Amino acid sequence: MKYSLRKRWHSSTNRLIHTLQSQLHQSDHSADDDDDDDDDDDDIATNPHTTAVSNKWLERIASLYDEPHRAYHNMNHIEDVLSSLDILLRERRSSSQTVSAADDDDADDDDDDDAAVAVTTLSAFFHDVIYNPKSSTNEKDSADLFLEFASELCEEVSMASLSDNRHSVYNTTEAKANNNDHDDAVDVHDGHFDHHDNKIQSTMMMQSKIISQIEACIIATATHISSANQARENNNILVATFLDADMSILGRDAKTYDRYAGCIRNEYEFVPREVYCEKRAEILESFLPSTADDNHDDADEVEESLVGSGMPNNDDDDETNNNNTTLTESSSRGEEEKQQQKHHEFIYATERGKELWEDEARHNLKREIGMLRRGVIPCEEDTSP
Repeated sequence: MKYSLRKRWHSSTNRLIHTLQSQLHQSDHSADDDDDDDDDDDDIATNPHTTAVSNKWLERIASLYDEPHRAYHNMNHIEDVLSSLDILLRERRSSSQTVSAADDDDADDDDDDDAAVAVTTLSAFFHDVIYNPKSSTNEKDSADLFLEFASELCEEVSMASLSDNRHSVYNTTEAKANNNDHDDAVDVHDGHFDHHDNKIQSTMMMQSKIISQIEACIIATATHISSANQARENNNILVATFLDADMSILGRDAKTYDRYAGCIRNEYEFVPREVYCEKRAEILESFLPSTADDNHDDADEVEESLVGSGMPNNDDDDETNNNNTTLTESSSRGEEEKQQQKHHEFIYATERGKELWEDEARHNLKREIGMLRRGVIPCEEDTSP
């Protein structure tokens, strides 16, 4: 894995650790202890146990993205998403700085910017970590794996904090004992630490905001268009920014887009070619903005890579039956989404995303749809295994 990706991972993980520890301290200390809390946060972030958790999970993530069936949904995709996030977040940072110039809230704005980078970065690393082209639960499975990581990290943060508190109490007790102040000495066995498990559970609850933000970004990729619509309407900047970065490939130059399209076909090589062309075209059509003339009201909300479409594999009768069942479930889910789906005027949810990629994305989508209708798959030979 590239050094830049490792650095980005550890920086965002440390930010998550700081947030966990900061909120844990808020339940134990007053605001007057903020300076000491910052020092403690640094200690926690460099704690060998939390560092070991971070390193272990990075290696696990890297191995998953290195699976042989991933022609597109690999670490190159993650790197590309992170690059797009940098562009979008830079625009967000510039806008917030313009507003804060009059408010003089630079410290709070910097903190918010750092948190946004951490949330979207960790979302990028985890959003495709589980990827089976024949599964309809990749996003949910990826989110579950993130929650497993967050739980383990949260436990280590709690244990590190507990260790620091125990050390502090010991020092206080020893100092008072040396002063012969036995009556006021603190008993390290007074039950102060008897609720370790509850402390961990409380920490998880306290950190629900940042953890749920990352989980929401991951889950939102299951239904890009409706999720982008909702994020735009609710002014959910984090989800909107992340979805635009994930979808930025649609708005690249024709050569880059065609190679992406060829890689998707590579990942779905088990789908009969004729079926692939038909279903892929339907999916891309659902991505195009709906207008009165386009008649896209009946387009199912589906993702760009055929995940969850339940394509039958003719090489295995049992697997065909299973995939047909998945197709039925997916179709039912699509009907429900169809009833709820609103017209979308844009592919991208952020203003910057529209400026950068909207026009080219529409052109690329229409061009590939036309090719697929003629039985042509972009870069099919160039990206074959």
